[in-house]
Amino acid sequence: MRVRKRLVDRLLGPAAYEGSPPLWLVTEGLVVAGVGAGLIVSAGVLSVLAGMSPSKTAGAVAVATAAVALYLLITRAGHVFVAGVAVLGALLASGVSGVVAEAVLTGAGRTQDVVVTTVAHEPAGNPAYYCSVRRQDGSPVEARLWRGCGPSVNPGDLIGMVYDPAGRVAPRGVDGPGSLVRGLAMTAVLLLAFTVLCLLAVVRSYRVPSTRSGQPSG
Repeated sequence: MRVRKRLVDRLLGPAAYEGSPPLWLVTEGLVVAGVGAGLIVSAGVLSVLAGMSPSKTAGAVAVATAAVALYLLITRAGHVFVAGVAVLGALLASGVSGVVAEAVLTGAGRTQDVVVTTVAHEPAGNPAYYCSVRRQDGSPVEARLWRGCGPSVNPGDLIGMVYDPAGRVAPRGVDGPGSLVRGLAMTAVLLLAFTVLCLLAVVRSYRVPSTRSGQPSG
């Protein structure tokens, strides 16, 4: 039983207090969740607005996520919660980056028709058709487009592309309305899940003798 208890404490946190967690502990959890979410969101936003490369973006997100996870480990949070926070942090940063990029293209993007050079169907993972394209003056476009691409599109066809004149984000195909709203909704769900998980990790990480005690005992 003792070995099992230690394993549960390590995975989920001890949460050794009677009744509800004390107010100071809940407050600390809210602060950690708020600061952690701020770090992750800032990394996602700055990576787009600063025009960072994918490798630098991944590095910034990793640093922000690792900072939150390290703090939780120091407070003896359960390893399951720490792992969940790390995964959700990476997903949240990616979602924020996608929303910011979509907002940039929606607000400052320009639309032009481009020529399809090849069409590839990639069924693995997220099945989709991808179009390699070039501008009508012959200059190539590095990014492949999946929006507006499909089985009915053939090489030589024209499809719409939205691009950022400042070059901060990759171009995308022209899509119907609602992409930004869908991205915001998904990011909001990830943000809520990340915040709740951080709060639970902190609240369960301390051994408090009773709800009347204001300080942890170990």
